[in-house]
Amino acid sequence: MQASPLAFDPAWLDMLVAATVPTRSQTARFEELYLERRLEIFLQTGPDGPRVRETRIEGMAARWTTRSRTIMAARTGLSPEGIRELLDLTGAAPRPARTLPAPELDPPRDWRTWAGEIARTHTGVPLSLRLLVRRAAVVRPDGWCSIDAPVLVRVTTSWPEERSLLAVWGRPELPAWIAKLLTPPPGRGFSPRSGTRLPVLLSEGTAGAFMHELIGHLTEADLVASGLSPLAALDGAEICPPSISIADDPRSFELPGSFSCDDEGVPARPVTLVQDGVLTGWLCDQGGARLLRRPPGRGRRASWTTPPVARMSNIIVAPGSEDPESIERDLQHGLLVTSLGGATIDAGSGQLVLHVEEGFEIRNGRRRRPLAPLHLTGPVVALLTKIDPAVGNDPKPDWRLGWCIKNGHPIPTGSEAPSLLIHGLEVL
Repeated sequence: MQASPLAFDPAWLDMLVAATVPTRSQTARFEELYLERRLEIFLQTGPDGPRVRETRIEGMAARWTTRSRTIMAARTGLSPEGIRELLDLTGAAPRPARTLPAPELDPPRDWRTWAGEIARTHTGVPLSLRLLVRRAAVVRPDGWCSIDAPVLVRVTTSWPEERSLLAVWGRPELPAWIAKLLTPPPGRGFSPRSGTRLPVLLSEGTAGAFMHELIGHLTEADLVASGLSPLAALDGAEICPPSISIADDPRSFELPGSFSCDDEGVPARPVTLVQDGVLTGWLCDQGGARLLRRPPGRGRRASWTTPPVARMSNIIVAPGSEDPESIERDLQHGLLVTSLGGATIDAGSGQLVLHVEEGFEIRNGRRRRPLAPLHLTGPVVALLTKIDPAVGNDPKPDWRLGWCIKNGHPIPTGSEAPSLLIHGLEVL
């Protein structure tokens, strides 16, 4: 990974480190000062041609903890006076070594040319392109760290239906992904009867969304510590076949959920969640790490206005040794899923629900009818045990479902997975 230019003056950050002495309360411990700058560029196509809107925003938040609660204060802007008020400093506001703001956040050099070409190529298609550049820093009494994250592109269309993708800017596959996003599905498709249970082969990276829900969310510290995760009592247990190993890795900078350190200032490192079928890890923010006695490093914010909470980054499912075509040929009757439009876990029933956009019915190892949009479901823990031991050797990113919303707060995440065969999913 090539580091991006710092969004904040290092000398100014050094001055802030010296200033972060808690004065608000004798019983509250100062945790961090979080600083963020964002650039967002929207290009939207329409009957009058493309329209471009650029937004630059910045803000900050400070956080303290007591034995019983967390105190957070946030405000828009990064002025020295605002920092003094936010931290309740009694002396003069810290002064930067040079005039704020720091060097401008600029879009990639060829972004506008590329976006204009996409708009011209797809004239008449309602399309919006969104470029997201985020830079941040975390200041603590013991030092500071700069948060680097990849530049992201989000593409959304309402034709033929509402669909979107999220990808890292510069990926060579991006034009092909956009073309596929804008390709209408078959006019007529096959839908199995509701209640039908079939083996389902998840290909084209769609198993990443499956594991995002079953492993990613259910190993996040808040759900585990509260007992709401069905995996909470299974630490150290074998939950799926020994051929399955899964990690959460924020250092995979070709995927959208990457970062150099989390929003609490912990340097990025991978966390092994499943090793050879055994549940081995939790995804913890600082608070969750104290409760679960595991390392922190997954405290993430949707913006400076929200506190950091335990969130995943990039779910990576290790590839196996099986040819995915041979897995497909061995299916007597089942479904092949090549595109998912969503995946959720219903908290009340403990059921996973997959929204299938595209795929095929498989008969005697051959693709027959294309699928109509449908929903598949199954109980969370039971589905993990129904993963076939044969794992494909074809890891691919899931470029469709990178925008993850939890408790109303969206963050970018990523996943990469090989083809996986799941037995016993039920058609809703």
